[in-house]
Amino acid sequence: MNTIEEFISSLRKYSHLVGFKIDLEMARKIEEIQLKIIKDIDEKIKDIDLSDLNNFVSELSKKNIMQEFIMEASQELGEGIGIKDADNALKEALEGNMNIKGARSSLIVLQAISRFFAEKYEKNNGQIINESPYCPVCGSESKTMIKDGNRYKMICHFCGYTWIVSNNGLVCPFCGNREEFSLGFFSDREERIGLMYCQRCGSDWRIILDESIKAPSILLPLIALGGEKFRGALPGNANKSIDNS
Repeated sequence: MNTIEEFISSLRKYSHLVGFKIDLEMARKIEEIQLKIIKDIDEKIKDIDLSDLNNFVSELSKKNIMQEFIMEASQELGEGIGIKDADNALKEALEGNMNIKGARSSLIVLQAISRFFAEKYEKNNGQIINESPYCPVCGSESKTMIKDGNRYKMICHFCGYTWIVSNNGLVCPFCGNREEFSLGFFSDREERIGLMYCQRCGSDWRIILDESIKAPSILLPLIALGGEKFRGALPGNANKSIDNS
C-alpha cells in the first residue's frame, strides 16, 4: 500500500493529464481516511476469507466494524451521522441516493474495505487472467486499460485491483476481438493516454499507453480520464455522452 505522500505526489505529477482541476486537499483527506481504515482492518481482522468480498463486508457489518468506520468517516467529512444511521446511509448510497446524509462517507468506507480486500487478494493470487471488463474482486466495470509491453491489463476504478486481459497483444475486453484492423485508438502526440475503440462491438475504453506512468493503482483510472478529450474523434460517437465510471 502506498503512503499518503506518494499518493499526493502522483496527483501533482500527473494532474495535467487528467483534464480538470483536482481538489488536492479533499483528495488528501479522503485518502487519509481510507488508509486509516485499511490499517485498522489489517490490525483487527487476521483470518480473511478471500473467496468473496460481499461475505467479508457482511462479516464486518455483523461485528459493527463497518458501521463504526462509517460514523468516524462521516465526522471527518462533516456529515456527522450516528452509528445507528450507518446501515441506512450505505443502503441509500448503493441505490444512488447520494443526497442522503452519510451516503458519501459510507461509499468511501466501502471503497477502503474493497481496496484492503483487493490488496490481500492480489498478494494471494497475483494478477489473474480475466478477459472481461468486470473486476474479478468487486464486480465493478472498468473502463481503464494499461499497456505493459505486449501485455494488456484492466484496473478497477473502485477497489484498484489489476487483472490481465491479454498476455499477447491488444484485445477488446468487452467482446474478445483481437483483429487489429478493427481495434483503434486516439491519443495525444506523445501517446501517453488515449481512448480505445472496437469497431466490432462498438465499445470504447480509456488506455494508459505510457509505461513510464507510475502511480498508486487507485489513481490510474483518474489519470486515464484524460483520454476522454478524444471522444469526439470516435467513429460515429461524436455526440456520445462521456462516461466517467
